[in-house]
Amino acid sequence: MSSLADDLSAFKNRLKTQPVLQKRVISSVNNDASSTTNSDDERKKKKPKVTTVFSQPADTGIGSHVLTQLHHAVEFIKKQDRPVTVSELQSYLSGQGGPQLLTNLQLISRINYDPNNKTYEYRPLHNIRSAEGFLAFLRRQPTFRGLSVKELKDGWSGCMEAIDELEKSGDILVLRTKKEGTPRLVWANKGGDIGGVDEEFVTTWNRIPVPSQSELPSKLEEAGLKPTSVDPSTVKRANASTERKQKKPRKGKITNTHLTGILKDFSGRR
Repeated sequence: MSSLADDLSAFKNRLKTQPVLQKRVISSVNNDASSTTNSDDERKKKKPKVTTVFSQPADTGIGSHVLTQLHHAVEFIKKQDRPVTVSELQSYLSGQGGPQLLTNLQLISRINYDPNNKTYEYRPLHNIRSAEGFLAFLRRQPTFRGLSVKELKDGWSGCMEAIDELEKSGDILVLRTKKEGTPRLVWANKGGDIGGVDEEFVTTWNRIPVPSQSELPSKLEEAGLKPTSVDPSTVKRANASTERKQKKPRKGKITNTHLTGILKDFSGRR
């Protein structure tokens, strides 16, 4: 027992003589945590929203691309309703109409180029430039199909003014849309005044005799019609046959005739 007590006391003495290790605190962790928090706060802050419009370029001028210049050149020639010189075209394009652009214009089928005068002219679907030519063109049409206003606008900038003028004078008939009232189709007025009736038609109309009110039901019955004042079920047509055809009895259809020699007949067991 004494030996155990001595060993215990010796063990306690060794523990007391052991050095004590202190716990180190790393200050960089707090710094990292604080920096992380600050970065999160900065992320949460809303960045200024930059709206970028991709539908059109920032510069809305003529442009420097060849195809862009070609498009503006064609639109300019279309609105003039006359031949356009090279100097006028280059002035509109701010001096950017080079030889390549002029060559490309000559390749377009709707552009007529005059090499003698060096002018360009747009060729519309219908060669109409004035109200008089428009009216003459409508009167030469062999059918009454109507001319589309959309086709007239192609190459004729004064189309709408001419339509309104000719409509007021009664020379053309115009079909307009219900909502906007814009013209859609036009016809030449080959008849008389709009809203009037020809005297020959009035004379022919008055020449036709109309039965009196008492004779009208009988006249309608003679024609096989049903007057509204009479019960339609009581009206008999003159040509209607009174005899009803007798229906023939329907026969049952015999099937499986190709298996006559194979199948057995069990009809006698009923």
